[in-house]
Amino acid sequence: LVLTKPLGMGPVATAIKRAKATKQMEEGAMRQMATLNRVAMEAMAGLKVHGATDVTGFGLMGHGCEMAEGAGLVLEIRAADVPVFPGALDLVRSGVFSGGCSRGKAYLAARVQVADAVEEALGNIFYDAETSGGLMLAVPENEGEKAVRRLRDAGTPCHQIIGRFRKSTVGEPFVQEKP
Repeated sequence: LVLTKPLGMGPVATAIKRAKATKQMEEGAMRQMATLNRVAMEAMAGLKVHGATDVTGFGLMGHGCEMAEGAGLVLEIRAADVPVFPGALDLVRSGVFSGGCSRGKAYLAARVQVADAVEEALGNIFYDAETSGGLMLAVPENEGEKAVRRLRDAGTPCHQIIGRFRKSTVGEPFVQEKP
């Protein structure tokens, strides 16, 4: 699973509304949100993309569950590999995140498993809504690095492998977040 924009627009947008964001953070967020996903999709031409979705109102976890459930698979996300917008993690640590984060956690509780070693603030970013979020692209494992190179060369805000899909067993959560 490849991600094309760092997460964190939910807490940053909330910080902007509360006048808690720096000018640099605001400008960086505006640039990221103005970046269209078209370039990322064009960079994937010719690769076998099994599934794709934008990460928006339901956050990484909500959209990850949607992809995993639809495919009848489990999505394993490596929390340490998920890129986060500069300053967003500090905002969440200080209590700045949207109400959608808490609602998403409650709604997805039975479908998501988060390892104890994952910092709570980082986990919260994964539930928060993204404004003009990037794409999550499911590509074959043997094409992951090729996808990353293409996205990097195309200039996407990020180009990071954040996890993988695997077969599930009965009763297993659809998304499992590892440290």
